[in-house]
Amino acid sequence: MKRNRSGLNEFGLIDILKKRYQTVNKDIIAGIGDDAAVFALDKTRAGLLTIDTLVDNVHFDLSYTSFENLGHKALAANLSDIAAMGGRPVLAVVSITIPQGIKIKDIEKIYAGMARLAKQHVVAVCGGDTVAGRELSLTIAVYGKARKNNIGLRSGAKAGDAVLVTGSLGSSQAGLEILNSKFKNQNAKLTKKHLQPETRVKEAQLLAAKFRLHGMIDISDGLASELHHLARESRVGIIIDQGALPVAEEAVTAANILKKDPLEYCLYSGEEYELLFTLPARQAVEARTILGRAGTPCSVIGQVVRGHGVKMIGRDLKTFKVPDRGFKHF
Repeated sequence: MKRNRSGLNEFGLIDILKKRYQTVNKDIIAGIGDDAAVFALDKTRAGLLTIDTLVDNVHFDLSYTSFENLGHKALAANLSDIAAMGGRPVLAVVSITIPQGIKIKDIEKIYAGMARLAKQHVVAVCGGDTVAGRELSLTIAVYGKARKNNIGLRSGAKAGDAVLVTGSLGSSQAGLEILNSKFKNQNAKLTKKHLQPETRVKEAQLLAAKFRLHGMIDISDGLASELHHLARESRVGIIIDQGALPVAEEAVTAANILKKDPLEYCLYSGEEYELLFTLPARQAVEARTILGRAGTPCSVIGQVVRGHGVKMIGRDLKTFKVPDRGFKHF
C-alpha cells in the first residue's frame, strides 16, 4: 500500500478541514472527524451519510482479490461506518472508474458481490455513475438512519467507561501478509476476513436499542489507531489490558507461519470492521451478554480514564504507551 508522502498526517488534515471548511447549521449533529455525517430529519430521527473510495494497488490487489470480493469489501467499508454511528443502512450509490482491460462481466461480478452483502442487510443499491479512467476504483456512498438522541460518536467516551470490542482482532492484516507471501494457498480461512470482511450492523442496532451510546468507532485503521481517535476526540485517556485482547486464532496461526508477533496484528490490523465502543461498567456486562446471545463474541479490553493518550498493561503488569499508528490514507 502507498505511504503518505505529503508531510501531513490524517489528524492534521481533519483539523484543517474542521476549522476552515466545515459548514455549521442547526441540522448538523456530527460532521468532519466522525465515521459518518449526521443530520436531523425530524424531532426523533437522524440521517447518516458516509462515503469511501477503494483504489487499485492502494486498497486492493487484483492478483488475489476477486471482483466479487472487491464489491463485497467496498460496500462493507461503508456499512461499517453506518454501524459505528449506531445506525441502520438504507441505500447505497456507486461511482466506478473503469480502466481499459476491465470487461463488462468483471463489472457484473463487482456488483454481484455488493448485491449479496446489500441483501443481507436489506440495503438498496440505487444507482450512481460510471467513468473511464486509468485505474479501477470504487466510490460508494451509503445513507442510513438512527435515533436522533442516540448517536455513537468518537467524542462520546467518558471517564469510568469500560472499553469493549466485538469479535476477534488481527486476522485481516495477518491474511493480507499471507496473501503477499509464498504461503498464500495454505489456508483459505486465514485470508477470509481480509477478502470478505463482516460488518457489525446488527450488533450496532442491538446496542443502540438497549443502551445510551457513549464512544463508538469501527476498526478500519487498526485497534491502536481507533483507540487514539476515541481518546483524542473525547479528551480522555484509555488503558487497555493486553491479557484481555481477543487475538484471532487465524492471526496466531499466521504469526507462527510468518514468524511475526500476533500482538502486532491485534493492535495494528486494518480493515477489521469490528465495533470498538465504551459504556458504563455495569452496562458493559449486559452488552456482552446481549451480543453473545446474538452469536457475536464481545470483550471488555480496558477502561476510560481522566487524562490523555492510550496505554497498555502488559502481561508482566508493566504499563507502556501504545504507539499511534495504523493504515495511512494518503
